Amino acid sequence: MKLLVGLFFITIFVACSGDAEDEPIRLMEEEVYQFRSFGEKISYCIGLDHAFSAYTVYSTPDTKSKFDLSQIEAGMVDYLYGNELRIPFEARDSIFDYYLLENGIVDEEAIPKIDASYAIGMEEGYVLVGSLVGRGIDQIVDVEMLVKGVRDGIKNVNPVVSLVEARTEVANYYSKLNLENGELFLKENAERDSVFTTESGLQYMVFKKGNGPRPNITDTVLVHYTGRFIDGREFESTVPSQKPMMLNLMEVIPGWQEGIVLMETGGQYRFFMPHVLAYGEKGSGPIEPFCALVFDIELLKIKRFD
Repeated sequence: MKLLVGLFFITIFVACSGDAEDEPIRLMEEEVYQFRSFGEKISYCIGLDHAFSAYTVYSTPDTKSKFDLSQIEAGMVDYLYGNELRIPFEARDSIFDYYLLENGIVDEEAIPKIDASYAIGMEEGYVLVGSLVGRGIDQIVDVEMLVKGVRDGIKNVNPVVSLVEARTEVANYYSKLNLENGELFLKENAERDSVFTTESGLQYMVFKKGNGPRPNITDTVLVHYTGRFIDGREFESTVPSQKPMMLNLMEVIPGWQEGIVLMETGGQYRFFMPHVLAYGEKGSGPIEPFCALVFDIELLKIKRFD
């Protein structure tokens, strides 16, 4: 699954559409709406944030003629409501393969634009739901308000709250969830017999003891690794490419610095890192603020500091 709230096709079109900048949502008329609860408001904000991000990708000068925003909306809404889908969900990958060609070119003779757009909407809905499930909030989100936010965001008109306010609400809410979920995960994880915990709060398991030397903090190391969120979603790995990474230990996050010097060359460990040992209160790229992380690391080689 691609990481949230990233968009499914952004890498396909960003090269030919230039750097997309957020444009203000258009206000057609003033709308006053009173949310009855925080749950309603945050559900609306999540939907607005995600759908407006989709709007910015599929309404650029290069992409707006290739996709039908109304059908993207329809696909998202049908998926989120659990309605009968106009196109089988499992057919979406085949649709993408036939419609989306190299360099952002589309083939409307192979697949009608309305079908490709609907399939993209289903995929956007799938990605959104996946992010809610990963955070453990899929059962508490107000679906009606989530869909209202999606409709307002994809149309780029008439938001109940401003985009800036919505994104601030979402960022603050997700940060709070990340902190709470991370603390609970690490507390429960520490009770496992196979998990060791250091004074800093770093947790680790030993899958395989190495038989070589241990690195110093000043050394450079060659490693294979896989990084995951605590819900198991993978965000980075060297394993599929079979190309290990050479890293200077003075330049990596604190959890890596502390953990790798515990390893012998040839060893394979799993590290569980609280956010203070990972990317902290700011996050980095797909890693949001306050995220606890899990890394599987195999230490292949050490290059000593000269």
